[in-house]
Amino acid sequence: MSEFQFRPRCKVRTLLHPDAVIDRLRNQVRDDNPEGFLLTGNLPHLTLKKPAAVRRMWTPQMDMDLQMEQVPGAETRTVVRCLIGPAPSVWMGFMGMYLALFLFAVIALNVGIAQRMLGITAWALHATWALIMAGVAVWAVAQGGKRRARAEMVVLQQFVDRALGRDRLPPAVH
Repeated sequence: MSEFQFRPRCKVRTLLHPDAVIDRLRNQVRDDNPEGFLLTGNLPHLTLKKPAAVRRMWTPQMDMDLQMEQVPGAETRTVVRCLIGPAPSVWMGFMGMYLALFLFAVIALNVGIAQRMLGITAWALHATWALIMAGVAVWAVAQGGKRRARAEMVVLQQFVDRALGRDRLPPAVH
């Protein structure tokens, strides 16, 4: 996974109807689920995640959107679009921190430049560097969380592969 790819995506095509896909996933959760995943949601959006008791901040979840696709001259198929990443609250928390640090750094930089032009001690320029370093620290924490979650992301993908295994269509060539 790329260091810049925060929420990897995948796409699965199958000839199964969306209801059959959901049944397969529910059966997989009920019958063959050593990881203890939970499947929540209804058509067209489902979420595959660990129970709250074992979830950590970096624990990924898989959001799945099911959509019917009609290809001219072919059977109707279901496209399952998967998005793997942290819980939305964690993702938004990091995005909020990045945004706040960026805005404060821009404001501090503007104040620091104004102080410098007025011949006053430019303490705000030092605050700009501190905010930049805080942004780097938040980025490093996010990278550490991604490294911890990488193996669990693979397990989520393998779970869906097991559920839809023999009914998957080969990837579309564009």
